[in-house]
Amino acid sequence: MRFSVTLIFTCGDPLSINIEAFLRAVVPTMSRHCAVLGVGSLWQLENQAAGLGLQVPQLKLIKSVDQADCPGVFWIDSSPEAPRADARELSDLQRGKMAVEALYSVPRISKSRMAVLTAPINKYTAAKAGFKYPGQTEFFENLWNSKAVMMLAGPKLRVALATNHLSLRHVSENLTSESLIQKIKIINHSMLSLWPMENPRIAVCGLNPHCSDGGLFGDEEERVITPAVHAAAKQGVKVVGPLPADTVFYRAMCDEFDAVLAMYHDQGLGPLKTVHFDEAVNISLGLPHLRVSPDHGPAADQFLTGKASMRSFDAALKICDRWLGGEHGA
Repeated sequence: MRFSVTLIFTCGDPLSINIEAFLRAVVPTMSRHCAVLGVGSLWQLENQAAGLGLQVPQLKLIKSVDQADCPGVFWIDSSPEAPRADARELSDLQRGKMAVEALYSVPRISKSRMAVLTAPINKYTAAKAGFKYPGQTEFFENLWNSKAVMMLAGPKLRVALATNHLSLRHVSENLTSESLIQKIKIINHSMLSLWPMENPRIAVCGLNPHCSDGGLFGDEEERVITPAVHAAAKQGVKVVGPLPADTVFYRAMCDEFDAVLAMYHDQGLGPLKTVHFDEAVNISLGLPHLRVSPDHGPAADQFLTGKASMRSFDAALKICDRWLGGEHGA
């Protein structure tokens, strides 16, 4: 018998497939054994369900997360004052505000076991509504006063990032041996918690082509990355690097490594999305509660078509189920 736990689903941008995912994937998969709490516009939930020809499950409307205390489906109407209009008719500001309001309903502290599945936001509309973070990862770092490592995980390839949403010209100056050591240790500990494995094998990418060819193309490998890898290895982590980014992902796909730490966003996510485009999960490692998201945007072009792929949401739910069920939880 599972203990009472909570899965929070923040609805993100209303012009999206997010509510469809809540109805088609989240509720059927999770509501029988945990409290499923949707946070967003109740009017949008009901309106989009009607447009999709889907039934709204029996909901218990509550005001705070603590009231979701048993298996079933709960809802917090985080935008009761929002215009009651088709999401396609809302302004950028109105849509962004609704996405941000859902996020701010997530509690800072919870004594219960909690996972948060954040549906995609539109970063442009969220910024117009005053959202000051580059992405949702950084929001949860601030909310829970922790440092997170962004990992995108697919069936074969798991890629973590040393830097997240950052201009390419600023990557080098934001890499330090201290931060890399911390991230390598978080990756190691989190993988032990989220997957049934011992001594995960972590590969660390170089920053420059061919890992700088002995200093011809830069010195970050010798000055920053190599000392971090050696220090983490001395602390018991099974880690190697720096390795050239043009071959390391192939080696990981061939099961030589369990995870790869890339130095910047597109270095890691380009290969990941090439092989796991619609089945990868965005996981914020190192936080006190689990936070996951599908590895795609709002998919506004699929709004109310009823044909959107649920593969990435389904993969995210598997991670949530494992965490909440306590099989490999910390």
